[in-house]
Amino acid sequence: MAASTSWAVSPTLADIQAVMNEVGPARTILCIYFRQPYVLDEESGLRRAGAILAGFGASDGALMDVITGTVNPTGKLPFALARTRQAIVVSAPDAPGYPEADTLFPFGFGLGYGPVTRTERR
Repeated sequence: MAASTSWAVSPTLADIQAVMNEVGPARTILCIYFRQPYVLDEESGLRRAGAILAGFGASDGALMDVITGTVNPTGKLPFALARTRQAIVVSAPDAPGYPEADTLFPFGFGLGYGPVTRTERR
């Protein structure tokens, strides 16, 4: 992160919001490559996405296998996600995570699903 030359998000928040408005939030799958602190605040509307995946650089094929139910997805966050931008700014750099009130998802948060059979997919 210290070597990052840009905090720009691509695609832009406006582009993501436009897609969500076009297809509907419940039909939106948001895959975020967490290479820096990222905030999913209420104002952005991103938390309304039907699914939010932390990609960490996974291939498109691997992501599609998870989305389509070809593989059983599991995963845990290797860090906490802040609830607000201010929580990141004021956080102690030597302390893990954020105070509970400032945490959206804590360290180790994650999900897993049982195997999906072809008849269960829709």
